[in-house]
Amino acid sequence: MDKFIYKKAAGITALSASISEFSYKKHSHKEYAMGVTLRGIQHFNMDGSLQLSYQNGVMLFNPEQAHDGMAHDETGLDYVMLYIDPELLFEATEKKDLIHFSTPVVYDVNIQQKILRLSHAILNEKDEAL
Repeated sequence: MDKFIYKKAAGITALSASISEFSYKKHSHKEYAMGVTLRGIQHFNMDGSLQLSYQNGVMLFNPEQAHDGMAHDETGLDYVMLYIDPELLFEATEKKDLIHFSTPVVYDVNIQQKILRLSHAILNEKDEAL
């Protein structure tokens, strides 16, 4: 069964999703979207090429970057995503220009852990200071 849980705190929306048959049609977000594949393989097309995010893969989407999404196979997929307004990211990074992710999937334990901690805090309604 496909399951989606959205919660918002401190201006950031967190999504926890478990999908097997659901697929996203081509779409984009006005925010930066950053997520971690927890189980399975996230399969998506972006900028004309197929991308696969395996377990512990960190997915990075720029604002307005069109993509689709689905589980790669019948075993399904669990993942978390954070949706962060560009202005909030600029404030947090002290940058004034648009940040551009050049690689849609990376395997970086430091980034992965930060996304997981923040998504867990939001989804479990922990202190917004986190």
